[in-house]
Amino acid sequence: MTGDVEGVTGYGAIPNVVVQDADLLQSSKPGYGTRSVLDASLNIVNATVGSGVIGLPFALLLSGFTLGIVISIFVGLLTFVAIYSMIWTGQRSQLFNFPSLAEVAMGRFGYHMLNLMLFIQSAGCIISYFILVADTIPVLLGLYFPQYPLLADRQFVTVLVAIFVVSTDVDDNTMTNDHIKIFPLNLFRSIGALAKWSVFAVLLLPVMIFAVLIRAPVYAPDHDAPLFKIGKDPIGAMGIMSFAFVCTQVAFSNYLSQKNQSMSAWKLTSGLSTVMSWSISILFAVIGYLSFGQDVSSNIFSNFPADDNIVNIGRLSLGVSIILTVPMAFYPARDSVQKMIGFETADRQPTNIQHYTVTTILFTFFLICGIRVHSLGKVYSLVGGIASSFLAYIIPGLSYIAVFHPKWLKRPELLIEDDNKDIESIWWLDIASIILVGFGAIVMSFTALNAF
Repeated sequence: MTGDVEGVTGYGAIPNVVVQDADLLQSSKPGYGTRSVLDASLNIVNATVGSGVIGLPFALLLSGFTLGIVISIFVGLLTFVAIYSMIWTGQRSQLFNFPSLAEVAMGRFGYHMLNLMLFIQSAGCIISYFILVADTIPVLLGLYFPQYPLLADRQFVTVLVAIFVVSTDVDDNTMTNDHIKIFPLNLFRSIGALAKWSVFAVLLLPVMIFAVLIRAPVYAPDHDAPLFKIGKDPIGAMGIMSFAFVCTQVAFSNYLSQKNQSMSAWKLTSGLSTVMSWSISILFAVIGYLSFGQDVSSNIFSNFPADDNIVNIGRLSLGVSIILTVPMAFYPARDSVQKMIGFETADRQPTNIQHYTVTTILFTFFLICGIRVHSLGKVYSLVGGIASSFLAYIIPGLSYIAVFHPKWLKRPELLIEDDNKDIESIWWLDIASIILVGFGAIVMSFTALNAF
């Protein structure tokens, strides 16, 4: 793959850089981004609003409706603070990847722990995505095309969709016109290449929500949905919401892909993506809960009959959107594996052979797990309780404290003496970092205990 990047000017321009190198640089170093604030925001929304949104009505049941709304607002605010403070911390330390910040916060143990949690989180997301695809697309095809029984086969259709449906020709200002014919969205190194697919995936979400909105009132009279009753497991609801809202694992990737890498621009990206993600997610949660109340299941679509044609449009939109969301979770999983096995270090990136080998093996493993595992609820509880809280709250909070206030951790050796002293601590981030660590520890401990 050769050729220079043309027509890219301004902040983050990449003149006279081979396009393959541009993709590599954009995935690891600041100053090479090409994406707008809106592109980066939609990428984050695509990474956030995935299979976890399906379980949010059930989270409102566990917490109670009113308390659940309050918790969701709190979790949304923490999500904004986490992804903003991570980049602020990265600017101060000049470390622009999640594992390096974890190593600053918790030493070498933190580095390995972070990679493990990234893998668990991303693997859980991908497996849940494949479970949802397997639970929706084959059912729809079997219902509307009964003359082709193979299309109703769960395993066959999931493999077919996962590998071939998203095949496309790559035509982007950071790529050449090479033709890639097998799960191409997972093959790029930089997450910025997914922007146009994120737009399409995000546009499918309103279709899914409106399908539920239109049909749910029909079933609502048959179900009791109390508004002020406290649920039986608010902590469990926090775990599900943590799973649904976590996006810290893609913060650096999206920041590095963004053309304007000023902190004011990133604050706008963080705020815009958080508001969009929260609005979409909570709207879906409210509709689901008010329609099915105390009978709502962990997968809201399971509450509807299989032959509801309007709801089936929503099911189809969900299936297609989920397929396009898989790469957003796949990239962090692959990165963590490449770091753990030594293919990626601070001074080197994986070779093409290493990159494509890890990609193919991981994709195959996740696809097999998604086909074999059927319990979406177990995936939500385990991943939300163990990995999501660690990634979404604990590491962002601890890394900020370690970089800006190492004496709080009794680690004065972390004091940074360099040219980045203009990146100073902010009082509200100081407070927020403590809240992030405390809240994350509580949710992680309680939901993990409940899961086991």
